[in-house]
Amino acid sequence: MQIYGHFNRSDEPVVKLGIGSSRLELLVDTGFNGSLIIPSQIANRLDLRFEGSEGFQTVTGEGFLADTYSVEVDWFGGRIRVAVAASRHVNEAILGARMLKDCRLMIDYGNRAVMIEASY
Repeated sequence: MQIYGHFNRSDEPVVKLGIGSSRLELLVDTGFNGSLIIPSQIANRLDLRFEGSEGFQTVTGEGFLADTYSVEVDWFGGRIRVAVAASRHVNEAILGARMLKDCRLMIDYGNRAVMIEASY
């Protein structure tokens, strides 16, 4: 089973996933080691289960605190519950490396294509 994506207008690899009752475009960021992080204003529209708070770092090393939740996500034809952080410090929804565990990620810049495939 595969999840297909594309490149957005900023030439970044993205995929669209059902998150809670919404469908969101997520930047695929292997430098982020969490599952998902989304802007606070998007989180306010989703059905999230509050879990606590956690510290994160930006790519520049700046630390920030974000509320953490769990949410159901469409993943390879099913629904799974994953951790999601919400912060005003991010401008777009991000899918991180924890979601890619047990997966193969293909980013084809030449054809502007993205594919995530289960490797188990």
